[in-house]
Amino acid sequence: MNTIQDVLFAMIQYDSGDPARIQHFLKVHAFARIIGLAEGLDTASLFILEAAAIIHDIGIQNALKTYGRCDGPLQEKLGPPEAEKLLRACGLTEPAIQRASWLCAHHHTYRPIEGLDHQILIEADFLVNLFEENESKKAILSVYHKIFRTKTGKELCKMIFDLAEEADSANSI
Repeated sequence: MNTIQDVLFAMIQYDSGDPARIQHFLKVHAFARIIGLAEGLDTASLFILEAAAIIHDIGIQNALKTYGRCDGPLQEKLGPPEAEKLLRACGLTEPAIQRASWLCAHHHTYRPIEGLDHQILIEADFLVNLFEENESKKAILSVYHKIFRTKTGKELCKMIFDLAEEADSANSI
């Protein structure tokens, strides 16, 4: 049986020597799992979501090498081929590889959202990025109102960033 542990170790090896990037995907994975479990994803969908959360930024290395930058569109373009190789080496099924790679290719595409797993991955990535990028409360509230849709993601965002009153106010942006 192939496990998330296999994907975690493979991705840690892939990003070896870059603790910030490794810690980023570990945090995104943790939030994706928390939200996925709370939102009732079935076992197979949760597995794919977790794999996608781990590999979601796999395109960064090639984007930096090729273009000297790693913006969202480049990550989405260059990530899936690398993701497919890594996930195949970990022994995932072809449907799991294809969906996880699709999620990798759309983790910076906020509209349209195509599935609960897509929504959760975006929310998990935002929970981490908002903190890592030290965003202002105003920016966090804007993202909260524009991006977050799951009950669990909203609650986590409110708790993490202490937004209870502001998030519930219609005039908070």
